Amino acid sequence: MSDILSQEEVDALLSAVSTGGGDVAESGPGGDASANLFNSSESADLENSLALYDFRRPDRVSKDQMRTLQNLHEGYARQFSTTLTNFLRTFVEIELVSVDQLTYSEFIMSISNPSCIYLFKMEPLSGNAILEINPSLVFFIIDRLFGGQGRPAEQNREMTLIEQNVMNRIVERSLVDLKNVWEHVGVFSPKIETYETNPQFVQIAPPGETVILISLEVRMQNASGLMSLCFPYILLESVINNLSGESWMSSQSEATNETRELLENEISDITLSLSTVIGKTSLTIRDLLQLQRGDILCLDKPYDSDLAVQIEGKTKMSARSGLIGRKKAIRITNILEKEIGGCDE
Repeated sequence: MSDILSQEEVDALLSAVSTGGGDVAESGPGGDASANLFNSSESADLENSLALYDFRRPDRVSKDQMRTLQNLHEGYARQFSTTLTNFLRTFVEIELVSVDQLTYSEFIMSISNPSCIYLFKMEPLSGNAILEINPSLVFFIIDRLFGGQGRPAEQNREMTLIEQNVMNRIVERSLVDLKNVWEHVGVFSPKIETYETNPQFVQIAPPGETVILISLEVRMQNASGLMSLCFPYILLESVINNLSGESWMSSQSEATNETRELLENEISDITLSLSTVIGKTSLTIRDLLQLQRGDILCLDKPYDSDLAVQIEGKTKMSARSGLIGRKKAIRITNILEKEIGGCDE
């Protein structure tokens, strides 16, 4: 009777067979079925915890650093969209599509021929990076800058020298925006090195080298297209630790203080009109024409009430009137938190 399985062991074996537990099925009568079941569950957990790893495409940049790069270039998309809007005199929207790790050969094979490829340095970093702009988008921008309505080229072609000079201005301005965004990581000086149309002639890294590809979509009224930034890992290797979440947050707080000081310096020399509204009254045209020197006008507020102080026509403060020597003056009594319209409201 000792060779007969109990009902619990039979149920355990049937359960193992239904879930594919091959090790348990091999246990004979009187074998340790519970041990075999335990080994089977361990094997299933191990299979679930395993993940495929492609040694040809190593993930050399961590997920935390990739999120920082995403945050950086979301800011770059907003800043460069403002720049293009001012250049083209039409609304331009730029959206970050993706931030990916791939090999340099895969990136090169994804570029059309001919294309608009700008190699640039980010001194003091060694090596080059790539800014690639879809040709249809380039010719839309050129047509717009030359006074047209913004129409893409009928066929894909290379740019003329004049068109290259015009696009260089746009690309240089885009690198200035890139410099401003990357200030959270370090101080760099992006500079155009050369321009190419054939991606096979562009070699900034070995074919198997890991690169970071930033894909951006540019949308305008009559056209849309992609532009890409490609950073080889060897270029970012010296500053890759600055892309961690902790470094990003600390740099953000420092940048906030620096930005505030910069804005204060920028606006300190701006000239604004300041006026004080003593009061209001209504007159007919007849009474207005008959006014003479010495006439008294009755205003809509008592003489000892606060006056409205306006900056560029907007009421920002209240004050009391007075004299400093022989000059009329006001003393600020309150700063109004809520903006109030001009005296005509």
